[in-house]
Amino acid sequence: SNGSNSIVDTHLLIVVEGLSATVELLNASGVTSDGDPYLRVFLDDGVLRPGDSVFASLRFRRTGKGPAVDYDLALLSGQGEP
Repeated sequence: SNGSNSIVDTHLLIVVEGLSATVELLNASGVTSDGDPYLRVFLDDGVLRPGDSVFASLRFRRTGKGPAVDYDLALLSGQGEP
């Protein structure tokens, strides 16, 4: 949900930060310059207005033994590569 007073324009980029090396984001659209996977969500009408919501599913896979899946999300607005 967009809880701000600003419009999210063009695309919503969901950046998954802090994944361990043994966890992969299966449906990633790409990787940031910092090496974090991200998912690009194409918004209806190209915007997400304040109070509107969008659904996105993040699919993970463990590629080896390691800690539990732990991550932070950063949400960005816009085109291009984050």
